[in-house]
Amino acid sequence: MPGLSKSWKGQISLPDYIDVHRALCRGGPCKPNVVRWNQFIVKIFIDLLAYLKYFDEFWKPKATDYTLSTKYNMNHHLIMATIGLTLAANAQAQDHYNRGIGLYPGNKAEYTAPRLVGDNEYRDLALNRMATASSSIDCNLTAQLATDGLLTKGEPKTLTVSTNKGVDTSRDRLKAIDGNSVSPYYVYGPDGWTQYLWQGMTVHADTLRLCFETAYDAKLPAGWSITVEGTTDGKTWADVGSVKRDGLPGYKTRQTVSTDPNKQTGLTNLPLRRGTVAIPLNRKGADWRGLRLRFAMPSAAWWRIYEIDDGPASDMPKEFNLGVSPWRQRSMSWLPSEHFFSAWVASPDEASQPQWLKVDLGAEADIDRLRIHWVYAAKAGLAQVSDDGANWRDVAKLSPAKDGSVASVPMKARGRYVRLWLTAPQGGTYGVAELEVLGRGGLVATPSNSLDLGKGKLSINNWQLRRDNDKATRLIKGASPWIEATVPGTALTSCINIGAVPETTVANDMRQVSESFFNSDFTYKADILVRDRAISNGDATLDATKSHRYLCFDGIDWRATVELNGKRVGRIDGAFTRARFDISSLLKQGRNELVVHVAKNAHPGPVKTKNARSTDLNGGVLAADNPTFTPTIGWDWITSTPGRCMGIWNDVYITQDDGLCLADPLVTTELAEADTLATLTPTVKVVSTREEPAKVTLNGWIGTLRFAKDITVQAGESRDVSFAPSEYRQLARRQMKLWWPNGYGTPYLYDAGFSLTSGADTLCTLRYKAGLRQVSTALEPSPDGKGKRLQIFVNGKRLDPLGGNWGFSETNLRYRGREYDATVRYHRDMNFDIIRNWVGQIGDEEFYDACDKYGIMVWQDFWLANPWDGPDPDDETMFMQNARDLISLIRRHPSVALYCGRNEGFPPATLHDALQGSIKALHPQLSYIGSSADDVVTGHGPYGIKPTEFYFKHLSHKLHSEEGMPNIPTWESLRRFLRPKDVSFGDDTWGQHDFCMEGAPRGMEFIGIMERHFGKPASPRQFTQWAQWLNYDGHRAMFESRQTDRQGLLMWMSHPCWPSMVWQTYDYYLEPTAAYFGVKKACEPLHIQWNPAEREVEVVNLSRDLPKPLTAEMRIMDTKGNVIASKTAETQPERDTTVAVFTDIAAPDEDVWFIRLRLMDGQTVVSDNFYVEGREADNLQSLAKTLGEPKLSVARHFEKQGGEWTGHVEVSNTGDTPALLVRLNLVGGDGEQILPALYSDNYFALMPGEKKTVEVGFSDADSRGTRPDIVCQPFTLGE
Repeated sequence: MPGLSKSWKGQISLPDYIDVHRALCRGGPCKPNVVRWNQFIVKIFIDLLAYLKYFDEFWKPKATDYTLSTKYNMNHHLIMATIGLTLAANAQAQDHYNRGIGLYPGNKAEYTAPRLVGDNEYRDLALNRMATASSSIDCNLTAQLATDGLLTKGEPKTLTVSTNKGVDTSRDRLKAIDGNSVSPYYVYGPDGWTQYLWQGMTVHADTLRLCFETAYDAKLPAGWSITVEGTTDGKTWADVGSVKRDGLPGYKTRQTVSTDPNKQTGLTNLPLRRGTVAIPLNRKGADWRGLRLRFAMPSAAWWRIYEIDDGPASDMPKEFNLGVSPWRQRSMSWLPSEHFFSAWVASPDEASQPQWLKVDLGAEADIDRLRIHWVYAAKAGLAQVSDDGANWRDVAKLSPAKDGSVASVPMKARGRYVRLWLTAPQGGTYGVAELEVLGRGGLVATPSNSLDLGKGKLSINNWQLRRDNDKATRLIKGASPWIEATVPGTALTSCINIGAVPETTVANDMRQVSESFFNSDFTYKADILVRDRAISNGDATLDATKSHRYLCFDGIDWRATVELNGKRVGRIDGAFTRARFDISSLLKQGRNELVVHVAKNAHPGPVKTKNARSTDLNGGVLAADNPTFTPTIGWDWITSTPGRCMGIWNDVYITQDDGLCLADPLVTTELAEADTLATLTPTVKVVSTREEPAKVTLNGWIGTLRFAKDITVQAGESRDVSFAPSEYRQLARRQMKLWWPNGYGTPYLYDAGFSLTSGADTLCTLRYKAGLRQVSTALEPSPDGKGKRLQIFVNGKRLDPLGGNWGFSETNLRYRGREYDATVRYHRDMNFDIIRNWVGQIGDEEFYDACDKYGIMVWQDFWLANPWDGPDPDDETMFMQNARDLISLIRRHPSVALYCGRNEGFPPATLHDALQGSIKALHPQLSYIGSSADDVVTGHGPYGIKPTEFYFKHLSHKLHSEEGMPNIPTWESLRRFLRPKDVSFGDDTWGQHDFCMEGAPRGMEFIGIMERHFGKPASPRQFTQWAQWLNYDGHRAMFESRQTDRQGLLMWMSHPCWPSMVWQTYDYYLEPTAAYFGVKKACEPLHIQWNPAEREVEVVNLSRDLPKPLTAEMRIMDTKGNVIASKTAETQPERDTTVAVFTDIAAPDEDVWFIRLRLMDGQTVVSDNFYVEGREADNLQSLAKTLGEPKLSVARHFEKQGGEWTGHVEVSNTGDTPALLVRLNLVGGDGEQILPALYSDNYFALMPGEKKTVEVGFSDADSRGTRPDIVCQPFTLGE
């Protein structure tokens, strides 16, 4: 049979192909792993085509031979059907598996990104394809702008900041003009000055306002002046305004400061003055190219300028408080990011070395020529191509060009990557406005799939997106302003998903993305199709049975105006509010154009630049726009995100009804006594869009309970309707299954709902999951005499709140249901019972659904960060509208336990009162506290790693909302987000992923404790392994110390939003670090632990009623595993107690020793724990002398049930050396990790002769179709 692949030639017939197809449909033996699976399918496909060709060439009968022709056609059709069925089976199998590690959303059904397909049209292959560069002059003029299809008149917009010390290239240079009154900029000396010189742009200033502090020597003469010089051409300067006074500026403070504000060399404490000043300029309406401020004061050591901007003096207070903005109106116009110019400009500081600009075409292409739109041209350079982005071939020399010219470079070549290698600039640097790569091939984006939202919701798909450019910017020839968009998703996510910018979580690639490009308004558009009143999105249809149609938005950022068929539908303000617009009268037959104009944040602020030393200041002026995604301006755990997550970030869909609907259900539960009969008050919001009143029946159910009442709904009315148990006896004192937090019982959820009926007609139905629980709080005197402390009760039982802070879901808001389920499930597995939604940044209902499911309570913040991290919101009306809608949205969730007004501070009085009132009205029974860290709770860290004993000696005896330490990921994860050249230990790239030597992460302390433990690590890989020891011990100690009085701890943080090296329990790729298992151990509901401060062994019982005593065991061993001392005792601690079972434990005469603890119920281990202690605190270096290479044997068995895998792994120590911190690593047959995964235990110790069985669980959807295996890795001190 001609044409068959060699391995199958002569061995297969048509019936064999049918058998293969059947095997594939059954999920038979042809699926050992995804690689072999795909190879097999491709081979079958090729062979089937060859078989078909064989039929055509040798067996096709003459047209007159009816019998043979019929048989031929049957076989021909059978073969083609087999091809189709085979490929369909392969596609179905592949759709079952998630997209891969670190790709979010992982579930393909939740992934709405456009599809990237090959293309053979002659075009600009580089248009909207990702470009990267060796350097950029700033965060605005990045490589992205060389392929965005835009050209801008004029010259690039930049700013040079200078002082009397020279040109300032530090990250602090914009701090005096960033709109944030807590970020200072320093000017030094008695005659200091600072200068702002703009290129390509001008600024407006009629009156300069300054808020400042100055340190001075009181022994020197008084008197001061500030003189403003200006230039409109960038060359000629003149005095344009001044203020001069006798005496001293501002007002006196009680603070004294160093002559060196960085406290590196200063020896003298100086008095500090603080003040504000307004300086009118004598040239009104001028367009300034430069402004220079001269500070003359004979006694000044330095001036600390908190803010300079243009604005009325009447808006400026004489005094200002740090952390409170001195004026309400702020100008961002001095920042270059507010002035767009589309071009890549290389850093002049790097131009003496070869610079490069690289474009990834997405797939191999035939390249005909380049067209280079120069801004700043090259004298010399090369055009290169590559197949892999690493090995380059020279294909053309670049001829010298002039600035502003367009160069055409013929280059007949084939490759995936194109690079300009630039070796000599015409001037001080290189600049490319657009790089066109003309040819055939590459990738283009095609429309995305739609979401199946269910519940009568028709998602809108096939969105497109454009940047709203100003008149100075135009498209290059052949470019469209529109790109295929991802909705839900941010504007930046849309660009990532079409390949226009790189994946921003890798290395420092976030800074390859242009700040100024995304600091813009964007417009979305999509079509709504109507045929015979039925509405279609192309994949699904909403029938024509209802009279009213609604366009619904679950979240946009920041503000939006919605239009349908050219008519305004409505407006949305704030990131955390829903919108529902009646579009019944606006829809027409056929195509309807939906347009959403999304406005950017008013105060995005400049980029926070992290380096190896520190992370820069947290937060900034973006807080003035709250409610918005505040952390995206940059924090010490998240990098600055271009666009600040603006866009249609949540679902958009159409619903329908007959003018009446139900929303926002709530069940309030009251118990007569703890855990007894429940009295229920169901509530639901009834909404009318009718023009006349309606008499209807409201029906409700919770499980088998039924209740109903007749109501009249007024035209246009929206109100809550409740069923009072005093009127509906079936709701009073019922034996019901209660919803319990994790560790206290089962989080039972009832099927519940409401409906509106009129006679026999059901008008609308709302279904939800109801968890019945009573949450209450109490204040009791703090035992340390420091006021009162908060106590939380659920169903009458006191809760020990153990959990973590979530600052953000994912840096680009790419989490969906799968991710929330997996990560909240991790929290349940760690024995947590609460998550704090820090500053209210998680707005997805899938988060609350997962918390309901797994019994994790939610501490719900509102959108107010620490006052030092940004100003109060400018628009309190918008803030409260978002707050009321959020409360209404989440009140149905039994997991919501507590509301909090502000992080590490208190809300403004107006917001404080409004929040309290809204909670009381909309979510009765729930409590509210004003501050996350003050008054009845504590917080404020610490954040750096501490010796384990420290945590036991420094307790607040209150619920503590923040305490954390760095948490280094494993070597496997580190290599996912650091490129090989960046893996070298402790450089700026590590700092960009939050491991900084100073500031809150305190990386230097982490390294110091590691070196005291083990010495200096020899490599980054060894560093990550040794770090797991510190991860485990430090996090276990944080939680075990809090178990001494059980007041609760929410660690900072339990969840990472991007690849970070601090404050997490699992990493961005969902691999649990050793910290995860230290926390899991410490938070056991029934637990045995070592208290190093008191030198005693304690048993903690959080929630169980013990029917009989348990046995506590302690063994002290040397580093060979020999028992030095042992003790046993019976104990029966009551619920919610901690008891000491062994006290005054003497240290053995050993440099290092082990403590093994067990709590036994007969022969069953209830809790076990293992500690390594040293004669000197943190010094375990003698382990290197005594700890040999352990010998471990591993037996494993995996089985699959439905869509879940369970593995049983038995690890035995068959040698004579203890095995410490043994890591089990779940991998597939392809050698890659399988994540996420649940382990019953990990990072454990085995003495010689001991064995341990660990259960491992994971979803088949995460297996990639591979066979699972376990890699066992004991801790070693060698390489």
